[in-house]
Amino acid sequence: MAFGDFIRQKREEAGIPLNDFARRIDISPAYWSRIERNMEKPPKDDLITKAAQELHLDLDEVFVQANRLPPLLRMTVEPGPRAHIDRLTFEVQGGLYDEAARGDAAALALERALQDEWALQPGQPFTQAAWDASKNRVLATLRSNGYLAAQWSGTAAQVDAERSTVRLFVVADSGALFRVGEIQIAGLQRHDESAVMATARELVGQAATEMRIRDVQDRILALGLFDSALINVDPASPDPAHAPALLALRELQRQQATLGVGYADNTGLQASLEYTDRSVFGSAWTALTKLQVGQIQNTFNGELISHLRDDGWRTLFAGQLERLSGNDEVRTSWYLRAGSTRDTIRISRLYYAEYASARLETAGGVNDSDALSANYHWMWRDVDDLRSPTRGSVWSLQGAGGYARGTTTPIGGAAPTEDSGPFVRAYGRVEGYRPLGDSWLGSARLELGQVFVNESLAVPDTLLFRAGGTDSVRGYAYRSLAPKLNGVEVGGTVLATASLQVARPIFADRPEFLWAVFVDAGNAADSWGSMRPAYGYGVGLHWRSPVGPLRIDLAYGQEVRALRLHFGVGVVF
Repeated sequence: MAFGDFIRQKREEAGIPLNDFARRIDISPAYWSRIERNMEKPPKDDLITKAAQELHLDLDEVFVQANRLPPLLRMTVEPGPRAHIDRLTFEVQGGLYDEAARGDAAALALERALQDEWALQPGQPFTQAAWDASKNRVLATLRSNGYLAAQWSGTAAQVDAERSTVRLFVVADSGALFRVGEIQIAGLQRHDESAVMATARELVGQAATEMRIRDVQDRILALGLFDSALINVDPASPDPAHAPALLALRELQRQQATLGVGYADNTGLQASLEYTDRSVFGSAWTALTKLQVGQIQNTFNGELISHLRDDGWRTLFAGQLERLSGNDEVRTSWYLRAGSTRDTIRISRLYYAEYASARLETAGGVNDSDALSANYHWMWRDVDDLRSPTRGSVWSLQGAGGYARGTTTPIGGAAPTEDSGPFVRAYGRVEGYRPLGDSWLGSARLELGQVFVNESLAVPDTLLFRAGGTDSVRGYAYRSLAPKLNGVEVGGTVLATASLQVARPIFADRPEFLWAVFVDAGNAADSWGSMRPAYGYGVGLHWRSPVGPLRIDLAYGQEVRALRLHFGVGVVF
């Protein structure tokens, strides 16, 4: 029955004239007459409600006659018991299976990782959200490890409603392992391909893993020539063993000037002016200069570094002039360096010759020192993520040897004393990262250094050691832990620091946000016999951002009996 016929029948049964009924519901009699004759569509919900009330009809029935959903639909749902996973069948086919069957260590480790990452295990509750997330995570892990064409061969969730159980069946087809073939470069305008090709070439023949590609991208950006560097490997390549790749670059401006103002608790208010020319006189060299002026510290830095050569090395020339005043002392130091540097996926190397000179003026006299040395720095990285490592280790070794000369001129007319001779400087640092259980992340650091020199010989302060600060011993100001001479802090000939830290995500669904607890210890001294470690401990909030970890740490320095807030960006290697 049409709505008009239905409502007319009910009105007439109630004995209400049309005009009177229209007046009661505040509507035109002519309009309501057309409705009852089915010449108009059913009226708005509010008029249907008024008509039902005047005729004492069931509201839901009237709305159904008008082909409308009732305004209030009452439902009672009995959820029953929660379904749990009864059985899981998890298989991986394709190239990963073949590699693992041949005993490949990386493939076996990836298979185990996929099994461990699968969140829905027998006995656990089943939810659609967890089911979708687990499947997406498996494919993302496969693709990030070089299996770019990974897809599902089959997935099924078989529900037994009577037993409230679910049987899961998942089969992933990894496809072939993609390896990087020919690399095309786009976006170069001022620079030659040689500026990046030595670094990009390291990917050729390598598995197209996310970590390896990101590392090369980061090292290309570290050249200081580009604003962005993105490497895309063709996932549709018919030859996965030689998949072509595109390196898309966007160059930075050739010349750039930056003015900055800041404040540091150890140096006070500072202003800086930095100028960069990424193609000096149109050549394949970059020049960087920086002038920093502050209340107690004034510094000028200059660096001239070549673009990347075909052999992967860069030539550099650098210098620095610094003047630091405070605590009744004035320190003036400068150095000149010339050398070469090279970075690969795992190893970084730097060697240079340096001439350094320093002067320390105090109420007790003047100490002058200078040194000529040959230096070599070596770093080895084996971590799962260079930006925010959670597993692996980083080793850093530095060695230097040379000849130094020192002169001490006391105040009061006493004759100056002078000494000269050879010295050797050694420094090592190791950092380790490891997951602890399902949620905790642990990290540790050990740092040792020593300058081997005759006790009477003074070497420039830039070659000595100091401790304290965000990446050293938290709870103390930057480089504030050092021996004292006549009440003035000076660099030490030995250094030892250590750190232990554990961290855990704050939110289960946001693992990039963590809270941490830590304890640091260490100091710099004139000898191992006089070494007295200073302790710092505290808590922190860390964010594993896309550009690296951002850290806010609140530490208590036991020796100074004070709290200090530390800010850190990135990982110091």
